[in-house]
Amino acid sequence: QEEIKLLYAVTDREVNSTREEDLLSRNKALLTIFYGCGLRRNEGVHLEIGDINFDRRILHVRKGKNYKERLVPFSKASSKILEHYVFDARQRLVRHKTENAFFISRNGKPMSGGGLYGTLKRMVLMIDDSELQSKSVGLHTLRHSIATHLLENGMELQKIQKFLGHSSLESTQIYTHLLEKESYQ
Repeated sequence: QEEIKLLYAVTDREVNSTREEDLLSRNKALLTIFYGCGLRRNEGVHLEIGDINFDRRILHVRKGKNYKERLVPFSKASSKILEHYVFDARQRLVRHKTENAFFISRNGKPMSGGGLYGTLKRMVLMIDDSELQSKSVGLHTLRHSIATHLLENGMELQKIQKFLGHSSLESTQIYTHLLEKESYQ
């Protein structure tokens, strides 16, 4: 959880331009979508503005694994982060106002999975922590992290399964094994 806090801290650093602020807002939204909402890489790539209901604080995953849809709740804190990105920063980043993709690149176009991954890698490199930098951190790592943290904080396995969009409980049970392994170390 401390490493996640370090990643978020990278998005709060001082910068010299509105453009850089907008990119940091996007990067904070990236952490919120992949960690806070536990999306898979492809789900984040296909996320569109209309998939987020701020009134109900629900994210609609339309293109999940095996074409399954699911609704993912998000917190008030996540809502503030996502609202700032969508209604302020993203508006300035996007090249064509009709673009519906959630994640917008530096050049104003929708981001690819590789672009999202590269952004996360650059964020990790900005952290002054050689141990974290030596780890293999990807978008799916954020998904694994939220699942583990939810389990550590007492959430039922079935609720985590639904949150992550796993078809079977066996897929979710891997996190119990990870926790058991950590407790032996």
